Amino acid sequence: MALYTRTLLTATSLVAVGALTLSGCSASSDQGAAASGPDFDGLGLSAEVEKELASLYESAIESGDTEVMIYAGHHDEFTAIYEGFESRFPGLTISTGSYYGAELQSLLEAENQTDKHVASVISNPNGDRYAEQGFVEPYEVATWEANPALEGRVDPVQITDEEHMYYSPWALMFNMSYNTEALSEDELPASWEELGDAKWAGQLTFMNPATPGGTSTTLTQLVNAGVLDDGQLEAIAANTKIVASDQLALQGISSGEFALQPLSAMTSVINAANQGAPVAPILLDKNNVIASEKWMLAAGAPSPDAGKLFLNYLHTVDAQEQALTSGNFPINQSPELESPYGWPALQDVDFVVYEAQDVLRPATQELTPTFQSLFAE
Repeated sequence: MALYTRTLLTATSLVAVGALTLSGCSASSDQGAAASGPDFDGLGLSAEVEKELASLYESAIESGDTEVMIYAGHHDEFTAIYEGFESRFPGLTISTGSYYGAELQSLLEAENQTDKHVASVISNPNGDRYAEQGFVEPYEVATWEANPALEGRVDPVQITDEEHMYYSPWALMFNMSYNTEALSEDELPASWEELGDAKWAGQLTFMNPATPGGTSTTLTQLVNAGVLDDGQLEAIAANTKIVASDQLALQGISSGEFALQPLSAMTSVINAANQGAPVAPILLDKNNVIASEKWMLAAGAPSPDAGKLFLNYLHTVDAQEQALTSGNFPINQSPELESPYGWPALQDVDFVVYEAQDVLRPATQELTPTFQSLFAE
């Protein structure tokens, strides 16, 4: 598995990198992989689905298009999933490019204009926008199953769309994190409203919510759901040191400079804890916040069959187990799996209703002046 970040803005660089990413797959290695075949043991797939995935695998090996380049904003929490895919499907490999926002937009535009495509899979929260611009193509994932327990709590378009342009295998949970050396569990806040209490003065830090990102997404959902009002936002702002990024906020609580980081992604906190930082996430009894990452088949994918196979793998028991370990919550968690942190399955977590993007985007725009006014760095 190759992990690297690249900046591709010209046709020349697109051609060069395209050659780089598809090198190293010899005919002899492909034939050896085909002989060993895919490993479906323990994935719990039906015979029909196994047959479909086996066909994709055979087509990928026969074509020689065996490398799946994935564009996403981050990859750390997916590394074990990538490795699991390569192990289950010998001869297929994952490579990554880290892109989001304007950089990803420019890159995909350049690939479309030059018809020199590099990515086979794209992961981004704004899957609908990339679908509208023709950067992805439809593919109906065979391993995906809806979770009826989420009906009325998650707008369906945050999970998939009618055209099968994208699917969300899991939800990201946004909550709070704390320094375990500065606070004991019985000192932790039990609600978002408590963060405005004077006892938290100077102890809170988080990223500027006027900047697009998880902090903005979380705070927008809390206000949109009526959990926080302007007065409570003002009280929280008075207690908080605003910084330019989530990483700086996490560093602030890791070092002990601050005790608590509200509006943080649980996956980032777990990753920091695994690296030895004295931090831990908090799962509230009510009004948690979720978001979804959409995974898509890129238009003009150089390795379309391998890419489709990977998109199917994301919904298997293997990938769900790794998602749970990283701190994510599978959309339709297998009943045989449990969170290693003792957290309930997604449908059993109390979170604010996850509205469609056409509701949340206007809400964010409306709230941005308030965020700019209250949460200056």
